[in-house]
Amino acid sequence: MENEYVLMVIMVTFIIGISATEMFKHYLKARQLGVGATDDSHLMDKVTQLSLQNQALIERVQVLEKIVTEPEYELKQQISALK
Repeated sequence: MENEYVLMVIMVTFIIGISATEMFKHYLKARQLGVGATDDSHLMDKVTQLSLQNQALIERVQVLEKIVTEPEYELKQQISALK
């Protein structure tokens, strides 16, 4: 009977230890990424940078869509006009 209690205490201790370790890992990762930091200007700069990059990528995709969807004849004319 006493062995069962010892085994149960060991299992509960193990589970609590694993859970605490995982929580600490998430805490360290959040600190490294700056989540919850009071420096919102850094986050706003990052958002602005990503927004600009997103806009540039949208423009590039639009150009590629235009090239892909144009009939071949019109594309050849535009290439010839560039020469």
